[in-house]
Amino acid sequence: SNTGVTLSGTDVVVAPGTPAGSYTLVYQICEILNPTNCDTATVTVTVSAPAIVANDDAGTTINGANGGTAFTNVLVNDTLNGVPVLPSQVVLTTVSSSNTGVTLSGTDVVVTPGTPAGAYTLVYQICEILNPTNCDTATVTVTVSAPAIVANDDAGTTINGANGGTAFTNVLVNDTLNGVPVLPSQVVLTTVSSSNTGVTLSGTDVVVTPGTPAGSYTLVYQICEILNPTNCDTATVTVTVFAPTIVANDDAGTTVNGANGGTAFTNVLVNDTLNGVPVLASQVVLTTVSSSNTGVTLSGTDVVVTPGTPAGSYTLVYQICEILNPTNCDTATVTVTVSAPAIVANDDAGTTVNGANGGTAFTNVLVNDTLNGVPVLASQVNTTFVSSSNTGVTLSGTDVVVAPGTPAGAYTLVYQICEILNPTNCDTATVTVTVSAPAIVANDDAGTTINGANGGTAFTNVLVNDTLNGVPVLASQVNTTFVSSSNTGVTLSGTDVVVAPGTPAGSYTLVYQICEILNPTNCDTATVTVTVSAPAIVANDDAGTTVNGANGGTAFTNVLVNDTLNGVPVLASQVNTTFVSSSNTGVTLSGTDVVVAPGTPAGSYTLVYQICEILNPTNCDTATVTVTVSAP
Repeated sequence: SNTGVTLSGTDVVVAPGTPAGSYTLVYQICEILNPTNCDTATVTVTVSAPAIVANDDAGTTINGANGGTAFTNVLVNDTLNGVPVLPSQVVLTTVSSSNTGVTLSGTDVVVTPGTPAGAYTLVYQICEILNPTNCDTATVTVTVSAPAIVANDDAGTTINGANGGTAFTNVLVNDTLNGVPVLPSQVVLTTVSSSNTGVTLSGTDVVVTPGTPAGSYTLVYQICEILNPTNCDTATVTVTVFAPTIVANDDAGTTVNGANGGTAFTNVLVNDTLNGVPVLASQVVLTTVSSSNTGVTLSGTDVVVTPGTPAGSYTLVYQICEILNPTNCDTATVTVTVSAPAIVANDDAGTTVNGANGGTAFTNVLVNDTLNGVPVLASQVNTTFVSSSNTGVTLSGTDVVVAPGTPAGAYTLVYQICEILNPTNCDTATVTVTVSAPAIVANDDAGTTINGANGGTAFTNVLVNDTLNGVPVLASQVNTTFVSSSNTGVTLSGTDVVVAPGTPAGSYTLVYQICEILNPTNCDTATVTVTVSAPAIVANDDAGTTVNGANGGTAFTNVLVNDTLNGVPVLASQVNTTFVSSSNTGVTLSGTDVVVAPGTPAGSYTLVYQICEILNPTNCDTATVTVTVSAP
């Protein structure tokens, strides 16, 4: 029933490799003599399977992170029929594994990368291919080790404790798992300890809380592999926290009146900084280091001057120390100027003083001056003369006086007051003094009538009714000058108004000016009215000689012969002689002669002529010439 069970001669043999089983072999015997005389019989043969033995194995330790072959060829110590089994003889299968990461790969036991550390078993079975039920199992013991985890110490950057901040970014940066940089996703990171509660872990960073005191601190952290929670290591991060910069800046106080005292500087912290921003009084301890005068002290954060402190320049040194870091300190100097009480000499404007009379321009220059803000007393100061722009303006006690005869003008007198208690505490002021010129009045004059032909003095001494400072002016006090005249023949001679001979008749004005010699611009003008009269002109009647009317001829030669101008015989050059009328047309004027035309009837006739002064054309007179014409 199996080809492996055969007859060999008279033997029933089982061929090697025959599967186990119960087989029958039927054989026949036939008589050689009678070949058909035969009979059959059955030989029952039992073929057993060879012994199959799968022996347990102990694999090598495998790094679970890497994985790998824990045991090579589990068949190496297994036997079939007492001899090492060949893979071709058996079917190898996994029965079980205490970790899914421990598996069979062919005849090898392999550990999958990422398998947790531990001692695992894999049970496998080998079954003879020839006899599939001829099987055995064995156990492979596998040790999976955790990968090396190394947390390395770190040194953080220096952190300003006031600001806080990250002292170290990612403590894992130099830590390793299985020899390569660890990933945050591979480990659990925890704080083990910190030497200051302000130094903590935030994620993978080491951070310093704002307001942490300066110092050198350590934080210990632990990393544990997530895959192998007991696979841990610790490291220490060293963190240096420094104090913020504290700066006390020098201050210059305001000037304080030493008599009153007061605050020289309010809040010395106003320009001081902590960590680069204005410091708060609550952040520091403020103390006095020194003062160059016991009257200059600290009061809270203010620098104050005690009343009665001498004038001078003083310094106060103070120190600020951070409360959080008591050795974090700085000093600064406050410069304080203590002044003497203010002494103020105020300028004054005096009343106008008549320079001719003189007098007091200002009474008591101290009246508006102050010492320490209140009116000064003469007993508190020395009042002295400094300068004057005119020697006639002087200081008399505390009064400003003007000497009589001082020229008009705007003058200044400078005086000084010095505190008797502090002789160098002085001030000057200027008193403005206006000295006026005395009133100068030139009054108009009316001159006497002057015969223009003769000329003469129309007005003697125009100053006679003029005044200076209200009294008659003296010629020695003024300069008298000619300003204008409506006729060049009317002039000023000294203080007299004169008319030149030959001046035409008329009403004329002469303007003169008087200016004070002491005050040359103190002037006034007046007008002198002058009347110039024409000289008397007289044309006297004439009686001509008898003229033959037939012949005609000169009846009168030169009608001017008996005429006068200004009382003396007139010259033909001084007058214009003109014909006025004639009682007969044959009786006419020829030049200054009266002539009778030939053929004039006999009779007694009259001719009227006129003479007018050439200088004064309206100064005229007429006369009549009587002419007798005889018949031939």
